[in-house]
Amino acid sequence: MDDYLRQYGLLLILGAVAVAVPVSVLGLSFAASKVRVRPSRPNPIKYDAYECGMETIGEPRWERFNVRYYRYALLFVLFDVEVVFLFPWATRLNALGWAALGAVAVFVFVMMAGWVYEWARGGMDWDESGARPPLREAPAEEREAVAA
Repeated sequence: MDDYLRQYGLLLILGAVAVAVPVSVLGLSFAASKVRVRPSRPNPIKYDAYECGMETIGEPRWERFNVRYYRYALLFVLFDVEVVFLFPWATRLNALGWAALGAVAVFVFVMMAGWVYEWARGGMDWDESGARPPLREAPAEEREAVAA
């Protein structure tokens, strides 16, 4: 029983340190921001875009990434997580047997089916000149209401 409580005591200490360190760093940062170590000299040039030490050409803009990159980022995360799930299975392949092979095959099949479905719907197309096809055909009265 004593060893059991010691293990939870260590976990409690870990949790306390995990909370205390960030809180103390934030508190120290806040306290240091109130102390005047250097003079405050605001200047509009400090807000200009910095381009590798060279003068900015034209009007500096805050560029945004095209929203189409979002799809590929999600696909990367999706398949990256899939690979993370496959690593433990691959390391114990011989010991797990046929049931684990079947489970992994179903997992990979579901992932690939979702990928093929999204590809068939046009989710992988870079050019969005055409709209994605609807999941179902709208009833005639609904189409007439939208057209009116």
